[in-house]
Amino acid sequence: MLVVLLVTSCGGKGTDDPSITTAVAMTVAAHDTQAAEAASTPTLAEAGPTSTPEAEGETPTPTQAVPPTFSPPTAPPPVGSTAPCLLANLISETIPDGQIMKPGQYFWKTWRLRNGGSCTWDSTYKIIYWSGELMGGLLEYPFPEVVPPGDEVDITLYMQAPAANGMYTSSWKIKSPWGGAFGVGEYDQPFYVQVNVTDSSAPAYGVTAVTYKVVRKPETGCATNVWYTVYATITTNGPVEVWYRWLQSDGNDTGEKKLKFTQADSQTLTREWSMHLGVTPGTKWMQVLITFPNEQDFGKAYFDYLCQ
Repeated sequence: MLVVLLVTSCGGKGTDDPSITTAVAMTVAAHDTQAAEAASTPTLAEAGPTSTPEAEGETPTPTQAVPPTFSPPTAPPPVGSTAPCLLANLISETIPDGQIMKPGQYFWKTWRLRNGGSCTWDSTYKIIYWSGELMGGLLEYPFPEVVPPGDEVDITLYMQAPAANGMYTSSWKIKSPWGGAFGVGEYDQPFYVQVNVTDSSAPAYGVTAVTYKVVRKPETGCATNVWYTVYATITTNGPVEVWYRWLQSDGNDTGEKKLKFTQADSQTLTREWSMHLGVTPGTKWMQVLITFPNEQDFGKAYFDYLCQ
């Protein structure tokens, strides 16, 4: 632009020369374009770590990673269900309570559990020691398989009886991915194994438990005949011959009968009682009384006949 002005002032063709006017316009336009590009195009720095400049005299503070917020995984319960996320039910087990073992004896213990909750159990869950005697096991074990709500799973541990004589119990629970531990049943009880360790060459085998279940047929209503079936499960701590008899509240008792166990195990007996329309309503009971090898009373199976 200075050159053009200089030529003009020195007697060139004059400012009305179209070529000069065009040159000046193009030069101004080019200058304006470069200025606009310089203002709008950022300057790129070399790749590398970024930092925030600190004020003079201040000590830079390193930035700490913030852990993510973790919410317990939950699964929606089935339609119409009010089941909680974590709930287990004990279905069956091996090694009856009080089974007699030699000191240091190795054994397998299995609990069959049903997932009664709304959350799926998977490899993020653990089987954890809860209380009592560890019995040679680890403090925790990985969960064996994926168990959706309603399905069942076998929890099996390889254990060792303690070295000294006595009755020992080892209790276990399930640990969720977020650290909560839960057991079985309505009251969240641990599932456990109980063994009776003895070095005797002639251990005292016998009955350790009798449990009952009562079933009414029909379940409701006032039929001409209402049947009550009592299931009595007898458990022993080893191979033993057991003598027992049935008793019931109306005095219709039975004579002694024999039951043979070849190992520590459980066997279930059944007995039925029919109630006619003319029977007086009220509370009734039946029971199994153990008479040998020791006389033992494990209580009665009570039920209410309410038909009138």
